Amino acid sequence: MISVQRRKIIIDKISSGTPLSVTDLSRELGVSPMTIRRDLSSLEKEGLLARTHGGAVPVSGGSEEEPSFNEKKDKFPAEKLAIARKAAELVQDGDTILLNAGTTVTALAQLLKDRQHLTVVTNTVNIAMELAQSEGINLVLTGGNMRTRSYAMVGSLTEKVLREVHVQKAFLGVNGISIEHGLTTPNMTEAHTNSLMVQAADAIIVLADHSKIGRVALSRFASIGDVTTLITDSAAPPEFIEELARRGVDVIVV
Repeated sequence: MISVQRRKIIIDKISSGTPLSVTDLSRELGVSPMTIRRDLSSLEKEGLLARTHGGAVPVSGGSEEEPSFNEKKDKFPAEKLAIARKAAELVQDGDTILLNAGTTVTALAQLLKDRQHLTVVTNTVNIAMELAQSEGINLVLTGGNMRTRSYAMVGSLTEKVLREVHVQKAFLGVNGISIEHGLTTPNMTEAHTNSLMVQAADAIIVLADHSKIGRVALSRFASIGDVTTLITDSAAPPEFIEELARRGVDVIVV
């Protein structure tokens, strides 16, 4: 069993609120106790659990519920606006772009209202409403079933449209971004939608304030290797930025 699979199992177990034993995990996963200890140490550094003698326990509030759009929009507003402004500089008139759900991506959409000859594909209801009156924008709304927590449209109708489009740039919000687990979001259906967005774009531009870095949500939709550019704020951990740069990701700090 490879490292990513082991750690996904460990994350699932710790999210249920159950303390973990190195001995039990070693037996269940078929690897040495030393390997399990390394896994637990790595996950502790990402804030996903707390090490104990002989195992690990959930961190305080470890099985948090997915926050709603309204709950997220008031967190780090200055950082999100700065990230959105930098992202807007990467959008040229005549571009075809894709926007997914998220408060920072919504801030970007608000900055694009006056652009000309721009095609925007989105699966997000509130972003579509932001751009609906923009005469210079060709707006493509995917359709689908709307998730009330994120305003994202998901499901078979959404996926059918995304399989038929190609864009130059995808600007994506995330719930978590880490070196080992890539880009993640709490909802598995929305993660699948996001993965199709990644496949539809030439360049993947991630908009993530520092609170998203090192975090891992339930469902992965892209690896770090898929990311072209990360735009984040100055509170992002320097070692994370350095590692991304070593991997060929263009990191812009605002």
